[in-house]
Amino acid sequence: MKGIDMGLKFRVKVPGTSANIGVGYDCLGVALDYFLELEVEESDKIEFLENGEPFSVPIEENLIFEAIKYTEKHLVKNIPSYKVNVVKNDIPISRGLGSSSSAIVAGIMIANKFAGNVLDINEVAKLAVEMEGHPDNVVPAIFGGMVLTAHDKENLVYSSLINSDDLCFYVMIPDFKLSTEKARSVLPKTYLVSDAINNISKLGLLVDAFNKGKYDNLRFLLGDKIHQPYRFALINDSEKIFEASKKHGALGEYISGAGPTLISLNYDNDEFLKNMKKELAELSDNWTIEKKKINLKGAEVY
Repeated sequence: MKGIDMGLKFRVKVPGTSANIGVGYDCLGVALDYFLELEVEESDKIEFLENGEPFSVPIEENLIFEAIKYTEKHLVKNIPSYKVNVVKNDIPISRGLGSSSSAIVAGIMIANKFAGNVLDINEVAKLAVEMEGHPDNVVPAIFGGMVLTAHDKENLVYSSLINSDDLCFYVMIPDFKLSTEKARSVLPKTYLVSDAINNISKLGLLVDAFNKGKYDNLRFLLGDKIHQPYRFALINDSEKIFEASKKHGALGEYISGAGPTLISLNYDNDEFLKNMKKELAELSDNWTIEKKKINLKGAEVY
């Protein structure tokens, strides 16, 4: 086991993520090229900055700090005081793009680096899932790519699906937030067996489609009956946006995470992007759309 590194200075880079991909509720997620980037160095006091200025979030509400302390407790090891400077964070907050998960992963990796990298990458993943509660954001944030996950209190199993970036994610973000708690509160406590079978059968074929890069039936396979039908009402114009996406030739659509972000899947298509910008501009809320690729690297410390 390595000892504590002294006088360390390093950077941490964690991608944003999109989870709950259609029928992949709480188990399927993908890393996208949004990033949380931090400069970290040993210091005489604990300090958080944003581009050199005092951090806007109180330290007791800072998820990066919470994750560092959580990891220290897990390791039964105190790390030196440190300064964390957020040099970039373009992951939208409370929009279903993994902003909380990226902060948790960053904090764990910071603590692990100061502790001498005593946790291997699989142990980092298990600790992140333990803290976050669900694996479908933190696991792709750590490993990159698209990842299928399953877990309980003792086990975490995951498998990478997509290892290429030929598919584009057209990320549509409104100017309103939707909390995970509210999005979960509208879900029923029980489901019809037919709805469960719908998701089980489609998930296997969806995974196969992503693995093989065969997207002809993507929209059908994304067709969920467990969470999306209940959340459309929380996201203004969401069904109208899905219809517009279909009209303009997308391969499929889904609600990202708990929402309110919506994602259209398609190949690299500037005409599709142009058409969807026009469609979104006609809505009552302010929506933006960005074309994103899959991030294949995952979290980095360097």
